[in-house]
Amino acid sequence: MKKRFLVIVEGEAYEVEVEVPEGETPLGTVLSVLQTSLVKKVEAQPQSKEYVVAPITGRVSRILVKEGQRVEKGTTIATMEAMKTLIEVKSSMNGVVKEVLVAEGEVVKQGAPIARIAPRE
Repeated sequence: MKKRFLVIVEGEAYEVEVEVPEGETPLGTVLSVLQTSLVKKVEAQPQSKEYVVAPITGRVSRILVKEGQRVEKGTTIATMEAMKTLIEVKSSMNGVVKEVLVAEGEVVKQGAPIARIAPRE
């Protein structure tokens, strides 16, 4: 049976899906997979460069920007919570927030757009 886990390594969140063999514990299987170096970071592909997307599936705990606000690359757009861990969602470019596409408390899937940022002209 396949199971998904959220693994935090040095502050980076990874969603790991593993096949748990019959009779094995899920935790033991995850630890075994992590020790074999078979894990690769897979990042969600944004719909376009303008969209900031959710790096994980989780609940949006805070929106830290407003429409019309100027942001720099690395500015925290929102925070998300998954398995009692807070993840910062950051802008990948300098620009202006054109749309905030989620609300605080909303559950979003990995890769879902959180905000749209237009490049500065």
